Amino acid sequence: MDYPNLRHIRLFCACLRTGSLTQAADIVGVTQPAASQAISRLEDLFGSRLLERGPGQAMSTPEGRVVQARSLRALELIRTGCQKLQADSGSRDSGADARLTISHLRALQAFAQAGGFPGAARILEQSGAAVQRTARNAEAVLGTSLFEADGRTTRLTSAGRAVARWAGLSLKELGNATEEVQELRGRFDGLVSIGALPMARTTIVPDAIAALAFIYPMARFEILEGSYEQLISDLEMGHIDFLIGALRSGIAASLVQEPLFDFRLAVVAGAGHPLSGKADVALAELAAYPWVVARKGTPNRSTFDTLAKRFPEGQRRQGTVETGSLTALRGILMQSDRLALLSRHQLRHELKAGFLTLLNYEVPGKPLSIGITTRRNWQPTALQAEYLAAIRRVVATEETVSATEGAHLPSLKAAE
Repeated sequence: MDYPNLRHIRLFCACLRTGSLTQAADIVGVTQPAASQAISRLEDLFGSRLLERGPGQAMSTPEGRVVQARSLRALELIRTGCQKLQADSGSRDSGADARLTISHLRALQAFAQAGGFPGAARILEQSGAAVQRTARNAEAVLGTSLFEADGRTTRLTSAGRAVARWAGLSLKELGNATEEVQELRGRFDGLVSIGALPMARTTIVPDAIAALAFIYPMARFEILEGSYEQLISDLEMGHIDFLIGALRSGIAASLVQEPLFDFRLAVVAGAGHPLSGKADVALAELAAYPWVVARKGTPNRSTFDTLAKRFPEGQRRQGTVETGSLTALRGILMQSDRLALLSRHQLRHELKAGFLTLLNYEVPGKPLSIGITTRRNWQPTALQAEYLAAIRRVVATEETVSATEGAHLPSLKAAE
């Protein structure tokens, strides 16, 4: 993505704040001709006229107001980030926020995303030396150590992680400015970047994409999978727009959760399992079979661990298979007598095709919640907001769909 020059952005915002390009040029420290040229370059980048210039006054066009709003959010992230960095280090205000460039922000974001300079170089399609030089220059501008060596590995310090976070979020704001200008012109070809956890990625997330892509065929979608911890980090860094899946307690203050619905897990087996079709399956019978379990620390695994504690004393326990991959889990269940706990949203297609079956056992415990996790004060583009609306519509019709397909799963209830 092509990002605007930060000095041009500062000039543009100063122009609208003062109503004068001449005053804005003085504030930023450029000549009048250079200021006019900078505004022209911004307008070329966004593909729209951003300013209406009259005698002694400059006003924003509708596109200009979009760019201004996003730019102010980006500049505020940089400003407050620099202020916190100075407060934490006890240093004086060095004006670092006015000296940082887009190249600095991109290098730091890419390093955080890739976990090192070689990966950052691949993301930015630059040489490793060039990326390292830019990142080290950002470190000098900020006057704080952003990197530390760990043997042969270079990693971000705690300050570096904080800087990479607001660097990524400020770039996200500027990227969204470009997309919103296009939306204003009726072009919905922006990107929706979705973090999807296992309990949402098989039906809810793709169903919403299919619905929205029908309305906006030029829209682009990106689905990122991974552990909850990795996806939360991606969300905080601005690599994804939101996270959809099982909600957790004790989230960071910078994040907010929107519950969509509650559900209970069910015991699942392959078609033809010895316990398939049996009424009132007993706990001891479940304990007699090996299991495929979710990763430690997930709500699914916590439910299984609670269930396993109730297995009869002396009951022979067999080895478990631990995986977060539904594909692997499905293959194992179809080729063995292992059992697993899954949600209805992970099962629709397999149950319909007759590959898997539900056992007649009610899993005890509190219901789990599926929902949307976003950054606090996040401002979505119209396309991103439309996708979340599509998610809510999919959830609203999910119970009807399951009933129509004869899934006979525990019913959904709205999250409290």
